[in-house]
Amino acid sequence: MINLKGYRILVDIDPIETVSKGGIYLVQDEKMEAAGQQFGTVVSVGHTCWTNANGEATVEPWCKVGDRILFARHAGRFVYDPANREKEFLVMNDTDVIAVITENE
Repeated sequence: MINLKGYRILVDIDPIETVSKGGIYLVQDEKMEAAGQQFGTVVSVGHTCWTNANGEATVEPWCKVGDRILFARHAGRFVYDPANREKEFLVMNDTDVIAVITENE
């Protein structure tokens, strides 16, 4: 289990397509995959997100656990869940969240 500290956010990144709509297998190296990945779901939020050095809220939190988000292209660092080496997450700063994605109503 990954326990976040400080102003970090843990994101379950969306899978990258490996087959095109026409059925062609796409070959990409890891750097290209990391650079192209920008959507995911918030899994965990550190205890000091959106606060100042005194622990006071500076702004209203703009995302919460369970929200689908758009994040900065080169945000954060990819990490594997120690319990499941197949599952990859992204750890990023709270300021790297660009938008919360909502369903059309």
